[in-house]
Amino acid sequence: MLTDTKIAAIKPPSKGQQEHPDHKVTGLRLRVGAGGAKTWTLRRRVGDKVINRKLGTYPAMKLAAARNAAEGMIEALERDGSTEGIDRTFEAAAEAWIEAKKRPEGIRRQLQMHVYPKWGDRRLSSIKRAEVRNMVGGLEGEVLPNRVLATIKTIFGYAISQDWLEASPADRIEKPNKETVRDRVLSMDEIARVWSAAGLLGYPVGPWVQMLLLTGQRRSEVAGMRWADLDFDNATWTLSAAETKAKRAHLVPLPSPAMEILRTMPEVGEYVFSTAADGPIRGFAKSKRLLDKWLDSKGSGLAEPWRFHDLRRSAATHMVRLGVPELVVSRVLNHAVQGVTGKHYALHSYADEKRHALDAWAAEVDQAVNGERGANVVRLERQ
Repeated sequence: MLTDTKIAAIKPPSKGQQEHPDHKVTGLRLRVGAGGAKTWTLRRRVGDKVINRKLGTYPAMKLAAARNAAEGMIEALERDGSTEGIDRTFEAAAEAWIEAKKRPEGIRRQLQMHVYPKWGDRRLSSIKRAEVRNMVGGLEGEVLPNRVLATIKTIFGYAISQDWLEASPADRIEKPNKETVRDRVLSMDEIARVWSAAGLLGYPVGPWVQMLLLTGQRRSEVAGMRWADLDFDNATWTLSAAETKAKRAHLVPLPSPAMEILRTMPEVGEYVFSTAADGPIRGFAKSKRLLDKWLDSKGSGLAEPWRFHDLRRSAATHMVRLGVPELVVSRVLNHAVQGVTGKHYALHSYADEKRHALDAWAAEVDQAVNGERGANVVRLERQ
């Protein structure tokens, strides 16, 4: 019977490989190569096939851990009658969770941008705790790493509930960042500088930043804007409940400058703003660095740090300054409204008020950018 002491004493063969079976867990074997590498494998008959699956390497995986891993894999094989369970990828598990729990489209986009490129085709059971920590630790920003970690934890939790995993590698990993409440509001002069710098960036980052400013919507929602969701005749953009953080369908009236931007966009795929024809724009941190670089190159850098989400807060704050009622601003932002009626308000409710608010805001931006050459500022009476 294998023991850690015996395993440590095993000498490599002069050539090829040698296998040393464990007599406690049937099918568990230690494969020793001529170079000295020691690998744990499980050999098992599944249906009419014999499979060999790597479990780990020695000494990183000690004998007790190898036996536990082998027993877990054997249990999964016997339960499923196939290798489907042990071969299930992270992306397959995540997509199953999204569909089962009806998660918003923004969650899928988050995974597509930050997780699937590294883990999409990884076997769910092969992802290690250190990899989870490295994944979230490598993300930029104060909030994003925390949000991605929360999503990953939920997916692994769902996998456990479905008996796809015995334990979560994300369990007890703490949020990498402490979040602080932000109140940064850009002045109109700062907004004009951001707008002008965005105009130098070109497609897709420049127009995307300008659309963030004009609409006041979340960066992920603007990034996920689809051609199919736009009504050019009525100048509107409709987001389904699955595409919004609030899980409510949302109608965004588009002011004239926004429509002008859209008419200049190349239609290269499903998404309006795309770095590849098969997906939405991604790499927000890189885009922000590029924008700041342009601002600094023109001597227009902002004195205080800012983030893309600050553009949404700034649009809302300035709309209130222009006299837009806070209830209307709330509807523009698709914020939750108190009461049963508020929770289930019709898609087109407050459409005229929202259009008036966004037109007033677009005119204010235009004047800030172009001065007297800009459009007349539309001011709304406070109600």
